[in-house]
Amino acid sequence: MIAPALLLLFAQTAAPASPPQPAAAPAALKTTVRLNIAKVDVPPDAPASPLGNLGPLIAQLLTPEGPVEIEYVVAGDSTRGEIKGRLAAFGRGTIVLQNVGEDSLKVLNPANRTWYALPASGNLGAMIATPDVQLEPTGETATIAGQRAERFRFTETIRIPAPEGVSLPADFPRDIELSGDVWSTDAFKGSGYAAIIRTLQAAAAVPGMEALTAGGRFPLRIAVRSNLMPGYEIRSDVVTVSPASAAPSLFTVPDGYQQVQPPAGGAPK
Repeated sequence: MIAPALLLLFAQTAAPASPPQPAAAPAALKTTVRLNIAKVDVPPDAPASPLGNLGPLIAQLLTPEGPVEIEYVVAGDSTRGEIKGRLAAFGRGTIVLQNVGEDSLKVLNPANRTWYALPASGNLGAMIATPDVQLEPTGETATIAGQRAERFRFTETIRIPAPEGVSLPADFPRDIELSGDVWSTDAFKGSGYAAIIRTLQAAAAVPGMEALTAGGRFPLRIAVRSNLMPGYEIRSDVVTVSPASAAPSLFTVPDGYQQVQPPAGGAPK
């Protein structure tokens, strides 16, 4: 899955009883995240990428029809994402199920009641070693999805592993430099939410996710820029978030679905 696509937040609404008792964590969280690739100004001193500007290509591959909203539910070690638009190789309406600790994701097509498995370790995030991430508070605050969020600037260096048996050109970049802004909240840090943070970190398989959620902070808005796509940034915004009830059946393949082979050329439009 795409990094910012599994960023989850929820709002605590229950009031403490009298006498005060610790508030119980919701059984599940439900949130909608909007993913978008936007054009931005290019700094005059921005270094040129040896691969050229990959921004238009990434935008076409990742969000071919424009901004995409994804509805997520997370409960315990399980996540469910329903894609409301075109996202990379996933067609409109695709449902992706992931259980932390399992070796594959389950991709469901409700239109024809089929599903296929994708190796959980086959994505780039799972292959890359822990990157160098630096966070710098800015002191700015805002209200996002009903939560008080604080803005941080971040920089990150991702070291790309060379595929086994593949000889890369001498000028092929071995590092990817990322920078951007993350708006996050500490409203939900604590032991009651520790399992949720661990699930987000593991399910997203996003390089640097551990740093961006350090100390129990939940990201509500992320804007990522890269030296490989000058003039573009990847944005993810939490649109809605709330506690929810989630039956275990939400995270399993429904009866009557037929398993098929993963599409070789990507999901249909």
